Amino acid sequence: MKSFLTGLAVLLTCAGYVACTSEQAPKPGTSVNCATTVVTSARIYAIVQQNCTNRNCHPGSGAPLNADFSSLAKLKSYISNNGTSWRARVTDLTADMPQFMGYPALSRATRDSIACWVNKGMPD
Repeated sequence: MKSFLTGLAVLLTCAGYVACTSEQAPKPGTSVNCATTVVTSARIYAIVQQNCTNRNCHPGSGAPLNADFSSLAKLKSYISNNGTSWRARVTDLTADMPQFMGYPALSRATRDSIACWVNKGMPD
């Protein structure tokens, strides 16, 4: 059982690392310069799908607090209508999403990338 849990922890760590690194997002541990960082809607939505919709937290049907992230359009609409809450829960220093135990927190670089994307008007 202990080796299973250790293996699961390693797998989740690797998955989190892979999810947070790409040519559109900075490597974990680096700072984000919003003026030069290019983050696409496709990249942000992939992060949201992996961390929010695929874990059945905000899939669209029966999602908590009407936070339906089942499409990019619905995600953008939610952020536009709930910007203060989104920042507090997702991108601020004290952000608590994803909230459930067992899921790794978003890296600071990923949170910063999401904030840059929102601050730039959520460009495609």
